[in-house]
Amino acid sequence: MKDSAFTAAAYDFFMAAFEPLLIRKWRCQLWSKVEPPRILEAGAGTGLNTPFYKSDYKITALDINAHFLDRARRKAWNSGLNVEFVLGDVQNLPFPDNTFDSTVTTFLFCQLAEPLKGLKELQRVLKPGGQLLMLEHVRPKGKLEFLINALSAPLYRLTGEQITHDTDIFAKKAGFTNVTDHPLLLTVVKLIEAEKQID
Repeated sequence: MKDSAFTAAAYDFFMAAFEPLLIRKWRCQLWSKVEPPRILEAGAGTGLNTPFYKSDYKITALDINAHFLDRARRKAWNSGLNVEFVLGDVQNLPFPDNTFDSTVTTFLFCQLAEPLKGLKELQRVLKPGGQLLMLEHVRPKGKLEFLINALSAPLYRLTGEQITHDTDIFAKKAGFTNVTDHPLLLTVVKLIEAEKQID
């Protein structure tokens, strides 16, 4: 996604139409499962998850888009939240091993060229026993699979989003255990939970 202040503002404007319908409820479900204190939100974007941050969370919000991150920073500041903002790529995280208790993503891995690499990085920076929580587009199963596969290429050219990643399967390949998924919109959008194995 192009890195510009206009794009960041346009993204917030576009999402404002969809947030009240479904997505806000999904975000609420996601964040109700978060285990503090140290939390990494990878792909924080413009800060649409900020309303679900709690004052006792020690949150690091990371995004590759500087203008998106600026908007997220303003939202946190206006809410009186103390959040560390980091410009960076989930596929090459600038954090030591075993840093966070929880990692959270929302609609991030549908935008990555190498989702497995990003998941391995999240697994690396989690503490043993730490949790991964993801709200993601995934490859559907059953009758929807043909339709979504047909829409995937034009949608990717238009928005940069890949809606046919097997993100839940990638989580297992990245070394996560206890991977479970909860369908939220048919089999197209899922809440995925996983853990980093305790050695």
